[in-house]
Amino acid sequence: MVIKRIIEEIKRNREFLITAHMNLEGDALGSELATYLLLRKLHKKVVICNNDVTPKIYSFLPSVEVIKNELEDDSFDVALVLDCSDSSRTGKVKDYLSRAKCIVNIDHHISNTYFGDLNWVQPNVSSAAEMVYQLCRRLNIIDKNIALCIFTGIFTDTGNFTYSNTNARVYRIVSHLMKYEIYPDKIYRALHSGCSINNLKFMGRILTSLKTDKTKKICWASVEKWPESDFDLTEIVFSMMRLFKEGEVFVLFKKMGKSKIRINFRSNGKVDVNRIAKFFGGGGHKCASGTTLEDTLEGAERKVIHFIKRYTNEKNRK
Repeated sequence: MVIKRIIEEIKRNREFLITAHMNLEGDALGSELATYLLLRKLHKKVVICNNDVTPKIYSFLPSVEVIKNELEDDSFDVALVLDCSDSSRTGKVKDYLSRAKCIVNIDHHISNTYFGDLNWVQPNVSSAAEMVYQLCRRLNIIDKNIALCIFTGIFTDTGNFTYSNTNARVYRIVSHLMKYEIYPDKIYRALHSGCSINNLKFMGRILTSLKTDKTKKICWASVEKWPESDFDLTEIVFSMMRLFKEGEVFVLFKKMGKSKIRINFRSNGKVDVNRIAKFFGGGGHKCASGTTLEDTLEGAERKVIHFIKRYTNEKNRK
């Protein structure tokens, strides 16, 4: 079993690099920091390096201050890549991975490309944090700080325990983590109570600009200028879009540069949006995926919505 080989690599090596995907969120950061704390308890030399700056809403996570965005000429025995379906998704950190003798890929995305020397990929689990929990249990190392990081990762990737990836196993893990004085209400407030009045007005403008196809099964919004914010508005927008009872696929088009369009997909479970994202060079999960296109906002919207209509029509005919 690959987890045994990963544990062997951890035990026999000393210097580690940890990274995750671009556009950091709770599962990536929680998994990284839990792994960092685990390795430090094993007296390893560990560096976390990410492509992006850590969002301020995650400043409550223990040891978050150790995360770097640049490295010197360090070399590593092992690079642990967490919650990342493809090595290119690490951004500029991909250039550092070649400094490691062994790349360990730990991920739960169905679109994973198995890019590591050791690939531990479990698409049936809720989060990368759940996999890190398994690692901690195998090594018999867990404390309050590690528990907080793992809880945060699971909490965010299950949509606060509301997504279909929330199952009995998740609740058993959470029940164990709660023994380490975890306070879900404080985590929820830290992650979901950071909107400014301008953020709320912006979301109001999105809601008034929503579009649907004739069947009302596809619902989408296009944003000419996505606001800079310490608070991630994407999931809040989707949480409101999901209130639309007829919708099956929800899409958010965000203009991020002159010709760079970030596209996020969400599904109520009837449509596999990973397949849609994959067609456009992206990926993720069945119910949550994304991609980036070089195009105009109008061009990206036209191509993607046309494909979704065709895909859902073909699916319904089967």
